[in-house]
Order: sequence, then structure tokens, then C-alpha cells
Amino acid sequence: MSDPNGPGIVLSNKSTQEQTYVFYDNFWNGDGTAGANFDHPGTSVALQPGETQFVSLPDTFKGRVQRGTQLPATWVEFQVKADNDGAAHGDISLEQGCDGAAVISATDGSGRSNGFSNDIVSGAPDAALGQRADGVRALATTMGNWTGGPNQAAIDYLNQVVGQQKAYIVGGTGTDDVASSNMCLAVDFY
Repeated sequence: MSDPNGPGIVLSNKSTQEQTYVFYDNFWNGDGTAGANFDHPGTSVALQPGETQFVSLPDTFKGRVQRGTQLPATWVEFQVKADNDGAAHGDISLEQGCDGAAVISATDGSGRSNGFSNDIVSGAPDAALGQRADGVRALATTMGNWTGGPNQAAIDYLNQVVGQQKAYIVGGTGTDDVASSNMCLAVDFY
């Protein structure tokens, strides 16, 4: 896959139903830290099953894309242009929950990719689930937020079926970063 139109994301809906994906730019960014934006959604894109669309973003974008605006949800975190190497970098995070699988890939021909594509939500134990206002089944937060503390059942289950190398479960290190030298990443939501 090549860089279709400059900096941004090649977004694909690999699910069986229409989905709306919402981009959130961080409030602030530091050296290895960020101020996550929970309540000021940015660009939203509705995709039919099997549809792919390029989403142009400024090279200053550092944040995430997720399904809709509700939590718990799977986050695909990325920056379009890193200060140190000028490349796009991204990863999958399940720290604020998991409402389905996601994969992030480089589009520069390097073959770098990370995440998971299998359905892990439908087989999750009830103790690992979180509440969503829209009724969507989702795994609970593994780090806690204003709705409550970390869900240990979700942590244990995600470590078993995904693992820290493919997605951030409890933060820290051990999750492979995907870099793309052309400032364009591909994101597949399942």
C-alpha cells in the first residue's frame, strides 16, 4: 500500500455492520506522556462493511481513533509525524476497554504491523465486561477512569487472549510500535 494523499490514516471497516469512527486529538503531548481527550471529538467517518477511506490529517495530529464516542472502547493511538524521526507511529491500546479488534500497519512498504483481528469480546467472561450507554458489549477498562478502578478480570483475560506485545493492556512497555516513514498508517477495525 502506498501513501495515497499525504499524511493521515487509511481507515478500513472490516466488520459486518456500518460503523462511525471518531478521531480525538490529544489535549497536550510530552516526552512519553499525553493528555487524552475524552470529551472533544474531532473528525468522524462513517464506513459501510468492507469500506476503506483515506482520512487526511495534519502532520501535528497526536491522538487516537475509536469506534464512536462511547467508552469502554478499543483505542488506536498514533501520531502522524514524530519529532525524532518524522515518521508516523502508532499502537493499539485496550487500557480504556475493548469493543473489538483492531490492527495498525505501516503503508511505506516496510511490512510493520501490530494488533489483533480475532473476536475476543463475545467469549469474554462477564466479570471482564464494562457498561456502555449504547448497550454495546465491551471489555472494561484495565487502568480505571472516572467510572471506576481497573478491572482485574479484564486484565487477566486480555493478557491471555491478546498479550501486552500486541496491545497496551496495563501501560508501560512491551507493546510493539508501528512506524511508517511516509506519515501514513493503515487502521483496520474488525
